[in-house]
Amino acid sequence: METTLGLVELSPTERDVLYAINEVSAGVVRMARSDAIRSHPLAAAIPQATYHRALKSLVQRGLVQHAPDTKAGAYIVTRNMGEAGSV
Repeated sequence: METTLGLVELSPTERDVLYAINEVSAGVVRMARSDAIRSHPLAAAIPQATYHRALKSLVQRGLVQHAPDTKAGAYIVTRNMGEAGSV
């Protein structure tokens, strides 16, 4: 699945942040709040600056985007992690 979605190109930190976002996402839009992502076991030990660089990289790669109709601190995964090949 990681190869199909292009996740093998991500750093371990980027993958951890992406998986954390996916796991804490909730609601119809599958939105994840920044504080929930940071407190997830996969992201909790990542230094703050490294976390933000990884998150910025995921946004730039188009894997994550800012959640619609929010001011800041909320993200959505743009690809369905459960179905390989979905966008």
